[in-house]
Amino acid sequence: MAPKRVSRRARARRNARPRRCVAAHMQVVPPVSSLGFGALPKPDVNDLYLARMGGGTGSVTTNTELGLKVVDFFDYNVTDATGGGVAQTVTNYFWDCNQNLFGNGTSESPFTDNDRTWCRVRSLEVYVIPAKGFEIGAGQGPNTNNAQGMFTVQAQVPGTSPTSDTLSPTGNVALATDTQVTNILPQIDTFWKKVLHCDLQKTFQSGVVRPYFVRGSDTALAPGAIDQCLFQMSVVDPTDGSAYLSDSGSENLQIRVKVVLHVDQPIATVQNAKLAVFKNETFIAPAINQNGPQYPGTTEQYVQTNLERVRNNMR
Repeated sequence: MAPKRVSRRARARRNARPRRCVAAHMQVVPPVSSLGFGALPKPDVNDLYLARMGGGTGSVTTNTELGLKVVDFFDYNVTDATGGGVAQTVTNYFWDCNQNLFGNGTSESPFTDNDRTWCRVRSLEVYVIPAKGFEIGAGQGPNTNNAQGMFTVQAQVPGTSPTSDTLSPTGNVALATDTQVTNILPQIDTFWKKVLHCDLQKTFQSGVVRPYFVRGSDTALAPGAIDQCLFQMSVVDPTDGSAYLSDSGSENLQIRVKVVLHVDQPIATVQNAKLAVFKNETFIAPAINQNGPQYPGTTEQYVQTNLERVRNNMR
């Protein structure tokens, strides 16, 4: 078989020297230190001090919030001895924002009310326990079958605006913002059923809708209380929306409710800790006085605290 002829142009391209890509072979040479290649500069003593102290003598010591989870339980029912025979079908859940869950700075301080912080609820979940599934023998209580054991939970987060004050002479007008309707079926293996979840931070972040707060003219408030209505709920009959078993046996009916609050608790600027500084003459007896005054014991002293990290070292 005769060999295949190759044109001059193809032979020239094949024998041509490859072009060198200048950009591909460029190398960035790192600057050479005056101490020699690969040597790191020696830090100054002042640099070590500033890095250790987070800015020197002007370092920040308190600037965080504590993210807390608060769980509460209560029983829902529709009867109230002071209701004059009218079923109290709406349960309103309030939270005082003017509180400090870690209020320990109330004494030994030149300031008054230094432990008062805005303790806000960022989000919440509400759960209920379903009614009983079945009974052995004669039924006891108002819900003796599966049809009566089914109920509906209507839950909502109330909001208001400054203009709503003029709409009602008795107080603010609450308007529903985040709503949820959940049908609860009777369960044999009882478990918690979520009936409401609301991110309050997202609901009220625009400022157009504001949380519902109790005004001092509405009812009697504790001094300094800032009561916010977090949610409202009502248990109704799923067939007609009336009060659930309000006609017969409602005085025996209680539905357990679980509330989970995710709270942002600021760390107050003034904090106290029980401590003591005691001087004596020996290392072997820290709390024994030989010639000086007697050990006085710890007392509350002003300190500055901040959240460092969450630990579980004791479990």
